[in-house]
Amino acid sequence: MKQAIFKVFAVFITVVAVSMMGAALATFFVHPDARAEMNTPAMMNYSFEEVPGEVPKWTVTRRFSNNPADPAERGNVGSFSSPYEALIKAHGDLKNYLSQQSSAMAAQKATADSEATLFEASQAQDVTAMKERAAQLKVAADQLATLLQTRSEELQALSVKSRETREETAARRTDVLRLRHELEEARTDLFRLTAIRRDLMDRLVRIEIENQGMKDRHAQLGGDPVVAVPADLVQ
Repeated sequence: MKQAIFKVFAVFITVVAVSMMGAALATFFVHPDARAEMNTPAMMNYSFEEVPGEVPKWTVTRRFSNNPADPAERGNVGSFSSPYEALIKAHGDLKNYLSQQSSAMAAQKATADSEATLFEASQAQDVTAMKERAAQLKVAADQLATLLQTRSEELQALSVKSRETREETAARRTDVLRLRHELEEARTDLFRLTAIRRDLMDRLVRIEIENQGMKDRHAQLGGDPVVAVPADLVQ
C-alpha cells in the first residue's frame, strides 16, 4: 500500500516538474519583445530612449502636446528601470490623454447639441416667420394680379375704343377729302357757270342792242313785225 502511494507521489511530482519546466521554457521563448511593442501604432506618439549606466533607465517622452492651451509643449512621462514598466506607463499616459480628449469631445458635443437645439428652435421660428411672410406676399401677389387683370381689361377696352376712334377719324378724313373734292368740283362748276352767265349776258346785251335797232328800224319803216327776244335769253 505504501509503495502504491509512493508511486503515485512519484508520478505526480514528475508531472508537476515537467509542467513547471514547460512553463519556464514557454516563458523564456515567448516572452514579449519590448522594442517591438514600442514600435506599434499605439506607441507611435511616444519616444522611448534607453539611458545606459550601472542601472539602465528608460526615458519616455510624448511626441504630442498634453496641454491644449500650448500645442508646442512636449511632456516627459518619466524614467523607468525596465522597458516593460516604460511601456505600461506610456499606455497609462495614452489612456489618460484619450480620456481627457474624450471628456473634451463630450463637452464639445454637449455644447454642439445645445447649440443645435437652439438653432433648431431658431430655425423653427424662422420657418414660421417665412411661412407668414409667404402668406402675406401671396395675398399681395393675388391683389396685384387682380389689379393687373383689371388694368389689362381697361387697357383692352381703351384699345378697342382707340381703334374705333381711329377708324372714325379715318372715315371723317375720307369724308373731308371727298367733300373737299366735291367743293373743288362745285367751285369749278360755279366758275364755268359764271363764265357761261357772263357770255349769255354779253349775248343778251347784244340782242337787246339789236332789238332796239330793230325797233328803231320798225319805227322808220312803219309796220314791219318786231322780232321777239327768247325768254330764256332775257332771263
